[in-house]
Amino acid sequence: MNKSMVVGFTLFFLVSSSILQFSDACAANSASRLTRTEAAINSVKSDLRAVIEECWNYTAWRLIVNAVLMHASAKKNPVRLPELSRPLPDPKVHVRRPSLDESISLACAARMTQPNNVVWKHNGHLLTAQQTGGDLQYSRTGGNTLILHNVTYAAWGKFECLQRCQSDGMESWCPMGEHWVFPKPTTRYHEVFAQRMPRIIVPRYMPFSVTCQLDFPCGPDPLQHFIWRYDGVFLAWPAGHYLQQTSCIDTHRHTLMIHTNTSEITGTDGRPHCASTLTLHVPWPEHTGSQLECWARSDTTQQLWYVHPTSVQFNGSLPFPG
Repeated sequence: MNKSMVVGFTLFFLVSSSILQFSDACAANSASRLTRTEAAINSVKSDLRAVIEECWNYTAWRLIVNAVLMHASAKKNPVRLPELSRPLPDPKVHVRRPSLDESISLACAARMTQPNNVVWKHNGHLLTAQQTGGDLQYSRTGGNTLILHNVTYAAWGKFECLQRCQSDGMESWCPMGEHWVFPKPTTRYHEVFAQRMPRIIVPRYMPFSVTCQLDFPCGPDPLQHFIWRYDGVFLAWPAGHYLQQTSCIDTHRHTLMIHTNTSEITGTDGRPHCASTLTLHVPWPEHTGSQLECWARSDTTQQLWYVHPTSVQFNGSLPFPG
């Protein structure tokens, strides 16, 4: 909470206390005076209730601030925000979230055991019997189970098991199982961000844009992967995230022109990457610059965030007053 908010709430409660004392001292006065005092007290209570309801609760806000301060003091990733709301369910059934370099098995309910009668697909592409090299390594067991070895981000997406079947008298392939695999990083920072955001130097008062690119594709809801923060103020967060309920505490947020665009892009390596672009206008003339942070997570059901900072510097002289 900034100093102006602290001072404002201090004065607010002092005024409230004065009104209550005035009410006690004037209990013997006329009914009309008492009515006006009661009206003032009720107005203060109503205003206070509105602030609390709009700004959520300060216990939760302090937990968020403490998590951020611990990250800033220790200079460690990731930041674990408090689990203040029920985790979102996985967007797909049969979701697996292995760590990088882990090996996992994907079962198939097919009743046939002959290799030629059962096939696996990954994101619509037919898989061979096994692959021992490259980014996507896998093998199959006699029971049609697909084993992914040394998982990388190349395994991101949908795996389907299909078996040979008869449909309307014609031979076809019937789906028998579906798995979604979303690999997650370990605590290593470089496993999250595809590249570092450059230092930003822009003319004073001019809008600017910056892109944060992750090392993996977007999940079903790309917005769930990102949080943006500038000069200690949370600017953008996933839809439905509890940070929305604390936005009125950051009064400076309303003075910033904000636009974000999150989508999947093709990186220089030819692979899909999840990316978010923030467009920002800072109208504070007393600031020569500050820190911009891109927060990202791979597991959209958890509050484990990796923070990638960059500096923003404004050049050019201040305009003459008046």
